[in-house]
Amino acid sequence: MKRLSLLSLLLLPGLAAGATDEGKLAFDKACASCHTISLQSQSSGKTATAAKPAPAKQRGRGIDLGPLIPKRTPEQLRTWIASPTQVKPKTSCDTRLVRVDDRDLLLNYLAVSIHPPPPSREELLRQQFQQDLATRQAQQQRKANDPSRRSQGKK
Repeated sequence: MKRLSLLSLLLLPGLAAGATDEGKLAFDKACASCHTISLQSQSSGKTATAAKPAPAKQRGRGIDLGPLIPKRTPEQLRTWIASPTQVKPKTSCDTRLVRVDDRDLLLNYLAVSIHPPPPSREELLRQQFQQDLATRQAQQQRKANDPSRRSQGKK
């Protein structure tokens, strides 16, 4: 029994990734032609795009869902996806392409897109290496440009 539960725990991240991929497909099919999803990076405060921007001819029409999603409850989002005209009668949003089975996948994708997972250990190590390398190069540059060392010169 222990082996089975351990195996299921090992498979869960893969299943979650698959569900997110299916949610992205639902978003691309029904929403991405008019909407984008941007997220706030906690460290820099800059906005990064999680989904492809809308085509140039539609850019002015759509809404960036990144700042909007955290302000809504999952139930409000579910209602909007099921029938946007119930929430806002004059909307041009058409979610008929989202199958009933895909609605929860789409909601999960939206939640993950605005709150991305933390960087992997490898990514953190790579970033730390880059910072250490830049610091070391700056120190060597300062040493090379130090006037006290330059005045000694070779005899």
